Amino acid sequence: MVAEIIMEKEREDAQKASDCNALTEAKKLGKEAYAAIKAQLIQEWAAASEAKKMEKLRIIAEQKAEKARLAAENKAKRAEAKVRIYLMDLQPYSMSLLKVTKQKATLQVIEGVLEGE
Repeated sequence: MVAEIIMEKEREDAQKASDCNALTEAKKLGKEAYAAIKAQLIQEWAAASEAKKMEKLRIIAEQKAEKARLAAENKAKRAEAKVRIYLMDLQPYSMSLLKVTKQKATLQVIEGVLEGE
């Protein structure tokens, strides 16, 4: 990462030196050549600046998308954990409800048998 930054800085410095040399040479050729070269360099600088902006925006968009994905995953995990806790809390009630239902059914059978005798 640091090496990439250093290489980029060296490339920018070399480009600036090249642009300065081109302007110096154009000045020797006259005002029209100088104006033409300067206009061309300005266009190149604007294009490079726009490319840098777009790259930064792309990186920011990727970071936001990753952050949103992680947030959605965490939200889903929390919701799943709540459901598990809720189901675990209900389990004793459902077991006791099952026991009560079995007891009622058993009593009905016993009462039916007693009445039938």
